[in-house]
Amino acid sequence: MTLYTHYDMNKKFFGFALVLALVVLQANTSELFAQQSQMLTLEQSIEIAKQNSPQSRAARFALISAKWQYKSFRADLLPSLELSGDAPNYSRAITPNRQDDGTTVFSPERQSEASSSLSLNQNILPTGGVLSLESGVSRLGIFEGENSYFWQSRPLVATFSQPLFQFNNLKWRNRIEPLRYKIAKKQYVEDMEDLSFTVTQSFFDFLLAKINVEVSEFNVTVNDSIYNISQGRFQVGSIAENDLLQSELQLRNAETSLTTARLNFQRAEERFKALLGIDNSIDVEVLVPEEAPKLNVDVNKALELARENNSTALQFELSEIQADQSFAQAKKNAGFSATIRASYGLNQTSTDFSELYEDPQNRQFFNLGFQIPIFNWGKNQAQIKAARNQQASTANTIAYQKLQFDLDVRSTVREFTQLRGQVELAEVSDNIADRRYDVAKNRYLIGKIDITNLFIAQNEKDSARRSYIQALRNYWTGYYNLRRLTLFDFEENQLIEHNSDL
Repeated sequence: MTLYTHYDMNKKFFGFALVLALVVLQANTSELFAQQSQMLTLEQSIEIAKQNSPQSRAARFALISAKWQYKSFRADLLPSLELSGDAPNYSRAITPNRQDDGTTVFSPERQSEASSSLSLNQNILPTGGVLSLESGVSRLGIFEGENSYFWQSRPLVATFSQPLFQFNNLKWRNRIEPLRYKIAKKQYVEDMEDLSFTVTQSFFDFLLAKINVEVSEFNVTVNDSIYNISQGRFQVGSIAENDLLQSELQLRNAETSLTTARLNFQRAEERFKALLGIDNSIDVEVLVPEEAPKLNVDVNKALELARENNSTALQFELSEIQADQSFAQAKKNAGFSATIRASYGLNQTSTDFSELYEDPQNRQFFNLGFQIPIFNWGKNQAQIKAARNQQASTANTIAYQKLQFDLDVRSTVREFTQLRGQVELAEVSDNIADRRYDVAKNRYLIGKIDITNLFIAQNEKDSARRSYIQALRNYWTGYYNLRRLTLFDFEENQLIEHNSDL
């Protein structure tokens, strides 16, 4: 048997061994992932996160808090019933008493006082005034010799208090608080879409880590077989020592890459489970999305939807109102202000409680208080100018932010329209690189190409596979980024709504 015949037999044997190893590797890999307890698509992962993620719960609690804050404001516009009073207050003191002859006598005094009242109060939104209806009773006890008790009743007292030329805080709150609640509801939907965006990123990070492990395990097995073949060929003198060392180096690098890939996979898996609220003891597997939907998104329509639906536009409006509020308050605080307070009702006094509500007497009260700033070293004018300039600053800032927001939406739409084409190209490249590697592997086994070309084909195959997953990642993150900007589902052609279960 000639040396050439012996070499040819060894080549066929090692070629058969390599093919058998690849078949066994693929079978073991399929069996390994078939044993996983939970398989998740991208859509399933997002839905699980919306139900279980700490971020989704935080968003719901934030919306609930905003809801109750709004209810608190609404309560300020409705009548309120209030019970107030003093428990018996006892005092013992020596007090001066002026006599008829002009002298002063110091006498001990002991007494107690107690009172209670029930009032119904109503804020008046347009004027900022307050209307109150009150009913109450009080008792005075004097303990000198024989104890004496005096009662006073207020069967009904109506009081109206009206600020004049003053800042009406309630009126401004009536503009701001409903807008804040509307922003909170929009923000909740955006938070859910932000979560979808974040889950998509984590999903593909986990998927890419999984692909890297699979590729690394495959490469270790293949490179080990190639190294064994190279040893046989080196022994029979068909390859140089340099080729043998190159195959061994490739094997060691593949083993190092596998160790790194497994660590990255474990880290990505733990982050993914934490984001979804899944217990770390549960095994999960993520599946590559089968396709990327072909969506035609018009830039102008997307911009219009973003302006209508995104909370950023409402935030701009809120900032403008708050700047106007500060300016109005500074002007009111710098000028003349007064308060009118008028009261009319009935009252009666008696030493006998049973006679306390008989023949009550009228009670009238009118008061006009005012405040006129005369000189304060220009403080009020400084506050007005500061508020006016802050108002102008806010307006210019908002104008710039609106421009940036529009540019962001346009840029997102334009980029998204290109992403699906990139996915298609990456998929074609992945298939070509995979076929090229198979051809290169077979040609190496029959000695038609050297080991360098084989490893080049292998690296290009791995790179093309990762590029395809990255293209999918870019497409889906771009898709959910577009959703969170516009709050519109372009696939279903409808507004996005999320039930907060409030």
